[in-house]
Amino acid sequence: MTDNLNTDDVADDELAAVPVERLVQMLRDKRKAEAGVRTKLRETETQRDAFAGTVSKFQLDSLHTLAAAGGVLPSALDDLDSRMKVTDVLGDDGLIDPEKVTAALATLKADRPHYFPQHVAPPSSGGTPPTGGQVTAPTASWGDVIGG
Repeated sequence: MTDNLNTDDVADDELAAVPVERLVQMLRDKRKAEAGVRTKLRETETQRDAFAGTVSKFQLDSLHTLAAAGGVLPSALDDLDSRMKVTDVLGDDGLIDPEKVTAALATLKADRPHYFPQHVAPPSSGGTPPTGGQVTAPTASWGDVIGG
């Protein structure tokens, strides 16, 4: 065997015949190649994590857009994240499924009606509030309270 052997050219049972210096060099070359692979792996993992964060933000923004269109108050959107999991409203393609969002919003409205605007009929109209709305007492001014 010669000194310019590749590790691919040497079978495991022939390693005993390879000079020690060559074995040391082969080991260094192998470790260097492995270090390069580990570096690329770390870079790839960093990119993957960045992309995953971008996708998660896109999904959350899409959920907030659909929730706002579905009637959720802007002040309730931040709290929405603790009540509705993005993963529960994803379709098979990883995108937000509008039908799942609609169903989740219906459940949320029954559970947390204060996340949605309350429709109140004006007191002078004598009308009834739309279905699902809650009636609240009309606000009184200080003049009404004092009798002025």
